[in-house]
Amino acid sequence: MTESMNARARPAGRLRRAWRSWWVRIGLLAVFAAAGAAAWSAFAPRTPPAPPPTGEAAAADITQTVLAAGVLQPRTKVDVGAQVSGQVQKIHVQLGQQVKKGELLVSLDPALAESDVAQADAAVAQQAALIDSTRASLGLARREAERQHRLLGGEATAAAEAERADTELARLEADLRGQTATLNRLQAELVQRRLRLGYTAITAPIGGTVVNLPVQEGQTVIAIQVTPVMVTLADLDEITVRARVPEADIGQVRPGQKASFVTLAGEAQRHEGRVRVIQPIPERAGNAVFYNVLFEVPNRERRLLSDMTVQVSIETGRADKVLAIPMVALGARGDDGRYAVQVLGRDGKPEPRSIRTGLQDGAKVQVSEGLKAGDKVLLAPPPADAASAAAAAASSV
Repeated sequence: MTESMNARARPAGRLRRAWRSWWVRIGLLAVFAAAGAAAWSAFAPRTPPAPPPTGEAAAADITQTVLAAGVLQPRTKVDVGAQVSGQVQKIHVQLGQQVKKGELLVSLDPALAESDVAQADAAVAQQAALIDSTRASLGLARREAERQHRLLGGEATAAAEAERADTELARLEADLRGQTATLNRLQAELVQRRLRLGYTAITAPIGGTVVNLPVQEGQTVIAIQVTPVMVTLADLDEITVRARVPEADIGQVRPGQKASFVTLAGEAQRHEGRVRVIQPIPERAGNAVFYNVLFEVPNRERRLLSDMTVQVSIETGRADKVLAIPMVALGARGDDGRYAVQVLGRDGKPEPRSIRTGLQDGAKVQVSEGLKAGDKVLLAPPPADAASAAAAAASSV
């Protein structure tokens, strides 16, 4: 029995020894593979790192601009109101209609104004008749006074009669002056009422386009305290652009600078003008401050409409064939206004440089001092702390 048990144990032992041999072989293979990889990593030629992106200082044309949002408005816009009260009798124009200066726009019912004119005319006529009567009495009193003075010289009448004649003459002369003043006042009232009658026919003070018509026929308007608007006219031959320039950029804008815009309607045409004025009173939107910059453009074809939103570009500076580098090459800005850049030396290593800049167009910036044509600058300069450390290390060497 012991022999049979030993016979069964021998194959099991051989199996265990075989497994141990395979594991040893696998471990040795793993060790050799790791050693080979380490040797390849140590002795194989390494791929050099990609050079940093650079830009070259070269001559370029730079146009510096200020961008702003703007709104279109007519250069001339007039609200035509009614100067007298009355009922709208007839509207002679329509929205969008072109009118000439002096053309009839709206007619008010003239009945009340005509009645006022007739009353004033009658009052003038009555006063004129009263003056004629007074003048006739004045002539009679003047002749009587002269007769009394002649009789008094011949001692044919009493002095009291002569004095009475003089007094009557003076009274009539005073009455005539008062009545003449009243006639002048009544004539002025007649002129005023005739003007009011003329105001019932509302005419165009300028030539332009009817852009607003807030009244209807049959409507009664009251012109006592506030002048009611009947028609709004606008001269659309010339459009004013009101650009809202941020406070940070307004210092670059000057009257006379070239300004242009495109509309948001997808029109590719760019309209150009010159800055006319900068309104000194700003507008506030929360904590932001904006200044209105105005300029005009022609609009003979009527493609530009009132209150359109536009994108405005104001040219604040231009330089041709000046030394420039990409904007992304600029590093930190110092207290003296100069910028730090990293310039590649002959050995290919970057070295810090301080430059003075001028105009910039968003992509390029003018270099007025610190670089020469052909210098290569890093397009991704290190952070300010790293640049300061590099500059300190360079100065210590």
